[in-house]
Amino acid sequence: MTQLPEMEVIRKDLEKEIVGKRVKDVVVKTPALLTRNRTRPEFVKALVGQKIESITRSGTHMLFGLDNATILVVRPGTHGMLSRETANDELGKYTQVIATFTTGGALHYVDPDKNGELFVIDAEQLESDPDLSPGGIDALADQFTWHHFATQLNNRAKPLKQLLLDQSFLVGLGEVYSDEVLWAAGLSGARNSSKLSSQEVRRLYRAVLEVVHEAVKQGGTAAEGDTLGESDPFEELESTDYLKVYGKQGRPCARCRQPIAHGKVVSRLTSYYCPNCQT
Repeated sequence: MTQLPEMEVIRKDLEKEIVGKRVKDVVVKTPALLTRNRTRPEFVKALVGQKIESITRSGTHMLFGLDNATILVVRPGTHGMLSRETANDELGKYTQVIATFTTGGALHYVDPDKNGELFVIDAEQLESDPDLSPGGIDALADQFTWHHFATQLNNRAKPLKQLLLDQSFLVGLGEVYSDEVLWAAGLSGARNSSKLSSQEVRRLYRAVLEVVHEAVKQGGTAAEGDTLGESDPFEELESTDYLKVYGKQGRPCARCRQPIAHGKVVSRLTSYYCPNCQT
């Protein structure tokens, strides 16, 4: 699940593995993913022969800086992932793009839903491209005060569950981490963001930072032994022992020992939550 913590875990792992490698060849199985490079040959030509000099993020977009002042942009789809493999590794069922390196090994892009996108742009276009602006707060990269956070909560005046899923407010929390943040803050997802006390705002602010940083530390919620992603992305999450509430329906709350519930909290949105200690 390619939310913000997973993207940062992938970025760190790939940075250690493939920075400095030069692209030897590129195979594209699904040309529809190449949203801006109009043809498969055009995309392949833009990458072959280029050395990967850096790997950074813009929200949940992965940016591979190349040595000819261009950038390979990868926006993973709903279940999209990136993995570093050996050149002889068998292709996974959902592998859509493979870039092999002159010194051995390959970068695989896995996307079972085929709804991600890959393209190459000039580095100078990066800052002016509206599609590559995270929009909301990147809790792993941005410096933001709780005062700024409080202002945003007050101005938006939405149910918390809805707001935490809004990419224009916070980047990449998704279902898992929005529920974890609400539990850590002791707040119901149905609460209106403009009706929180100063103490509740501070709790929510701390919870956002603590949850996303702990998720990175724990390697996200990918399957055990597959942080980079060639396992079946539709399998149940496995490495989630550190999670406090998501997927824990019926189990005792880690804070008050009452059973965790799962259900609708606002509109069509559901959450895992503790009915006793999230108010």
